[in-house]
Amino acid sequence: YINKTVVKYDKHLPIISWSGGKDSTVVSDIVRKALGTQQILHNLGDTTLEFPTTYDYFNRFKEDNVYVPFICTKSDKDFFDLCDIFGPPSRIMRWCCSIFKTGPISREFNEIISEDILTFYGIRRSESTSRSKYKRTEISPKILRQIVSAPIIEWDDYDVWLYIISQGLDFNKAYEYGFRRVGCLYCPNNSGWS
Repeated sequence: YINKTVVKYDKHLPIISWSGGKDSTVVSDIVRKALGTQQILHNLGDTTLEFPTTYDYFNRFKEDNVYVPFICTKSDKDFFDLCDIFGPPSRIMRWCCSIFKTGPISREFNEIISEDILTFYGIRRSESTSRSKYKRTEISPKILRQIVSAPIIEWDDYDVWLYIISQGLDFNKAYEYGFRRVGCLYCPNNSGWS
């Protein structure tokens, strides 16, 4: 699937969206193996609100994968200042994703990448009702010039963990603390336990 997608969109630059979570860890590994190269640009959209373990894992990942190029995008806005203006993000009003993830990524792509982009990311249908409707490959609804492709869209949590264990992959230690998902510390979509 990955190779066919790259051939189909051969005028697009392949990129891996890397968040430091288990899904993007697996996508990074399978895409690099499928394409037979480590030198696929990875992008970390740093919201500045990531788990401390995510930054630790990012540093370990870069040390263990020295040929993997990274761009890290970051907003120049302060989350808590914006909370004073807009109120905290909620499940209904999630203004934070646009300001801290999509906006900075889009700007960075426009500034440094001239060609169209094919982004492989770790979205899975089993994660939520809204994601259950996603297509495996589609035009990005958020970032211009981008096709998004979800090679593990049909996988469940246990598929992801079995892959990580069977391949001996490192992962974000937040999962060892009991977190089922790793993203922003203050995400309104976090569970009550989180």
